Amino acid sequence: AMASMARRQPFAMGSGWVLRSRICASKHYFFIQKMHKRKFSMRISSKSENKAQVIILGGGTVGRTMAVMLSRFNVDTCLIDRDPIEDSSKPKHPRAHVLHTRTMEILRELGLEDDVHKVAPPLSQWRHFRYMTSMLGEELGSVDFFRGDSARWLRKSSPASLSHLSQPILDSILDRTIDTSSTSPRFPGKIRRLNGYRGESFEILEDNRVKVSAVDIDGSGGVSEIFGDYLVAADGANSMVRRTLNIDLQGESALQHFVSVHFTCSALWPRLRDLRRPGMLHFVFSVPAIGVLVAHNFEKGEWVAQFPYYPPHQTEEEVTEFSRCEKMIKDCIGAQAEDISVEVHSADAWCMNGLVADSFSDEELKVFLVGDSAHQFPPSGGFGLNAGMQDAHNLAWKLASVLHKQADKDILTSYSPERKSVCTQLKDLSVDNFYRGLLVPEALALPPVIPGLLSQALDTKAAEVVIPNSAKSAVLETVLGVGRALNPLLSTPAMTLFKAESLRRLRVVLENFKSLPLLFPHHDLGLEYNVPGSLVSGTISSQKPRFLEGVQQYQARLAPGARLPHIWFSLTPHSNPSEDLKPLSSLDLCSHLLSPTASGELMETIRNSNMSKLSQNSPRWILLLDGEGPDFDGEGLCGVARVCGRVASTRIVGDDQNWLATSRIREKFMGKILEISRLIQDRNQKTSEKVPETIRVWDAEGAWSALVAAAGGGKNFGVLVRPDGHIGWVGANATGLGIPRLRSLIAGECLELKSKR
Repeated sequence: AMASMARRQPFAMGSGWVLRSRICASKHYFFIQKMHKRKFSMRISSKSENKAQVIILGGGTVGRTMAVMLSRFNVDTCLIDRDPIEDSSKPKHPRAHVLHTRTMEILRELGLEDDVHKVAPPLSQWRHFRYMTSMLGEELGSVDFFRGDSARWLRKSSPASLSHLSQPILDSILDRTIDTSSTSPRFPGKIRRLNGYRGESFEILEDNRVKVSAVDIDGSGGVSEIFGDYLVAADGANSMVRRTLNIDLQGESALQHFVSVHFTCSALWPRLRDLRRPGMLHFVFSVPAIGVLVAHNFEKGEWVAQFPYYPPHQTEEEVTEFSRCEKMIKDCIGAQAEDISVEVHSADAWCMNGLVADSFSDEELKVFLVGDSAHQFPPSGGFGLNAGMQDAHNLAWKLASVLHKQADKDILTSYSPERKSVCTQLKDLSVDNFYRGLLVPEALALPPVIPGLLSQALDTKAAEVVIPNSAKSAVLETVLGVGRALNPLLSTPAMTLFKAESLRRLRVVLENFKSLPLLFPHHDLGLEYNVPGSLVSGTISSQKPRFLEGVQQYQARLAPGARLPHIWFSLTPHSNPSEDLKPLSSLDLCSHLLSPTASGELMETIRNSNMSKLSQNSPRWILLLDGEGPDFDGEGLCGVARVCGRVASTRIVGDDQNWLATSRIREKFMGKILEISRLIQDRNQKTSEKVPETIRVWDAEGAWSALVAAAGGGKNFGVLVRPDGHIGWVGANATGLGIPRLRSLIAGECLELKSKR
């Protein structure tokens, strides 16, 4: 009986303490009494029971993304969001704004890439970081991140492109997708939203389900109980779920305190445009204030300012006071700000950390952490939101595979080691970027350690004797202001020589790529799932890092755990037979053959074919086979495609040996690509639905052949690609698969791709 009760593992979260009650019923009574003493009512009369396959606690961007991805795989979810249904006319405090290339690839899979580009500001407005004495004053230096080779190589490495979009706008795009879930063929899974509720506790029941108790925040205070097979915690940095599971965070905490101010200023963009000073980040070093102004949308006049502050001598209430924030913003704009109107919408104090959770899941594989609940990074590099969305991308297909009984639940063990290893690398880079960003003020003779040392000095016993606590904030502000006034950036004759030296040091930092970067090609596309516990198999070789323009570069390769390299496939053996035939990315072909933004008539043919029906809304493994040899038997898999060599004389396996003739190409491909569909239709008529289909595309530029050769090649060389686009296995003799571990885990569908040079 005790063992049976111990399995229940109910959890309850109070204020500042954790109660873990496994056996003794009296502990539940103690919890209720504790809640009563806090005057917090749990009205059982208002309780309602809800069911979903996956409960998502936290309705921010990562929680929304998780819901959309699971809906795509026909998994029903309940999305619990403490925020009420948002009023679109009320401004929401923007935070993240950079969408990395890999994140845009994920949005491409979901069919949302074009939606982002339609509303994102043009590249010309955000390609620079600028350093200045004020927004309208002297510019000290700038960096254009899209002039160099890093940007060019990054563009060539993906069908998608990095974007700059304010987080609330991305949320609205996800919301539209959520609103159409269950009615859209692309998103058949139901998403039920529970807005205005805070997750209060959860427990794992005897029947192995998860129960979450959520409290109505703005209404009656009643409790809604939601039951599901799994719980995904996207409940932020102060995650109730993580704390209840007693999962610790490791890393660097309290690196710096900031106040984030959301404001609009429509008059600022015309002035900056006239001065030819557009930019994503504007670092201002002025006598009255030092801060960073982030342009979320120039034309709409939407900005976020970040100012450092120093607790405990400066309190949250003090630094978030609107009049103080408005003054600091105008100080950053400069002397001409008197006739410029600034409207402050919100101000939040926050602490910058570099932390990663010890584990991203519980031991029973019923509860998973994503986003800020699992990791917290400095914003330098913009990895926080991107890592959270990629957490969801890694986890969604695994949960769907288990829920649809296509795979054993053991695949869920791979989520934590895979994402923890990647997020640890991103945390280290983000912390390094933070310190890298301090090189600019150091070059300008504004040592960033001075305010912190001054704040510590005010904590000494000697200072307490001389300076009362109520005056310490004013003393701190005064001393810092005097220090900035004595800075050599002041254009006074006595300081001219020192100013020239400061600007020289700044140029050295910027020209040698030592300042904070915007592009991180390797950490964007090149991070691999290759640690113990990853869902990969095969020999993993190390790769010598390559640095350019101050950042590590992405190097495409066919290796276990790596993202499948992007290759433009052609629909004919000629590189450009017709303007009507757009190339097809290997990533589009691998994204379940359902990507609505994948270009080319090939994708329409696939969507309308039996293959699409077989694979629709189901996570798919993809096998790419290179060279001549026996066909893969397709056991437990689905779909066959052949990537043929670029040489026009290459023969295609099939009945039509004259298919390569130029006239035949024009006949078959001018606007109507029907060779592929005919093959599919003929095969469907002759065989059962479970027999693999055949698709033919061409390695028109020889990129696939080069990657195969670099990976060692061999007879029947194969690459097994997971549903998230990462490689699970690479090796020869792939027709036999030769990977019992993966084969035992994979049940369902897979696409076989053959290459013939």
